[in-house]
Amino acid sequence: MPKNDYFSFSLRPSQKLLLNLIRQHTPSRVELSQLSGLTPGAVTQYCRELMFLGLIKEGAKIAGKRGLPSYRLELNPAACCSVGVSFYENHFEASIIDLSGKKLAISGETYNDVDNFEQILLQIKHVVKSMLEKKLLTGARILGVGYAVPGYLLADGSRSSPWLPVLQNKPDLSTIFEAQLGLPAWVENNTNVNAVGEFYSGNWNKIKDMTVISIDYGLGAGIITEGKLTKGGFGNAGEIGAFFPNGEQRPTWKDLKRTLNKENLPLDQLDNLIAIQHPIIEQWLNRVCEQLQLVIQSVLYWLDPEVIVITGLLPPALSKKIITKIKQSPLYQDPPNKPKPLLHCPENYMESISLAAACLPIYHLLN
Repeated sequence: MPKNDYFSFSLRPSQKLLLNLIRQHTPSRVELSQLSGLTPGAVTQYCRELMFLGLIKEGAKIAGKRGLPSYRLELNPAACCSVGVSFYENHFEASIIDLSGKKLAISGETYNDVDNFEQILLQIKHVVKSMLEKKLLTGARILGVGYAVPGYLLADGSRSSPWLPVLQNKPDLSTIFEAQLGLPAWVENNTNVNAVGEFYSGNWNKIKDMTVISIDYGLGAGIITEGKLTKGGFGNAGEIGAFFPNGEQRPTWKDLKRTLNKENLPLDQLDNLIAIQHPIIEQWLNRVCEQLQLVIQSVLYWLDPEVIVITGLLPPALSKKIITKIKQSPLYQDPPNKPKPLLHCPENYMESISLAAACLPIYHLLN
C-alpha cells in the first residue's frame, strides 16, 4: 500500500482549534467565533479553507434566523478514514473508522506464528488491504494507522510487552509499522489508546479533563488533560498497575479469571454469577474495591478530573458495582462541598480496542 496524501493536511493551530470545537459543539459560525475567541472574519476564512480541504461541511439549518440562512458546522465523515490495530495473545484485530469516528469495518485473524514478527506484519498488511478493498476505500485519504500495544516504555524506546514477547526489543515500532504498511503510524499502550477512544466517543464533548482506568490483564490509566493525552517525561504516565505487584492479588481481569478457575466456577457463566451475587464474586468485588480506592484517591488528589471512566475487559455489570461501592466510600464523599468527578463505565462490552486505536491518527490530526 503506497503512502497516502496525509501530509497535505498541514493545518495551522487556529485551524486545529476550530476543528476540535466543531467536533465538540457543531456550532454556527457566530458560535464558533465566540467559542474560539477569533474574529468572525478569521472564522469565516478558516472555515472556507477547511471546507476546501473537505474536512468540514455545513449541516442542519438553524431555524428562526432572519436574513441569510445560518447552518451548523460539522466534521465531514467522508473527508478521510483511519485504521486501528490491536494485539492479543493469540490474534490481532483491525478496524477502519471515518473522520467522525463511525465504524466502517472490523476484522481479525489468528497469528500464523505468534513468535514470527515479520509474518505478523504481513498478516496485518493483508487484512488491512482486504478491508480497504471490500469497502472501496483503496483510493480514499487514509490518515494513518494507530496501534494499541501492551506494556510500558523502556529506556531504549522498546515496549515491555509482558504477554506478547514478539513485540519486545523493538525500539521504534512506529517506524517498523510505517515501513511495512506504507502508512503513517502511531503507537500507544492499550490504556492510552482506550483513553483517546473514550475521549473521542462523542459522550464527553463538554469535557476537557478525564482519567480512564482500564482493568484488563493488567491495570493502567490513560490521562486526558485539557483535551490532550498526558504521557509523562518518559512516556509512562498512568502505570498504576505498579501499586499491585505481580504475584499478589491484583484488581485485574486476569486475577478474576484465576479466582474463578480456582473455585471451579465457569467463566461463561460470569454474568449470571454477578446477577445472583455469588459469594465468591462478592468477595472478589469487596477486595478489589478496597484496592481501587487507593487508585481513585490518587487520581482525585493528583489530577482532579471531571470524569473517571472505568473500562476494560470486566463485565459492565461488575464495573457498575465497583462504581457504586466507590461512590459510597468516605474518600469519594468527603468533604461534601468539594466537586466530585463523574464516575462512569460503558454500558456494553468493548467491541475491540482496535476501534479506539483508529482514533489515534484523528487525535494527531486535531492536535
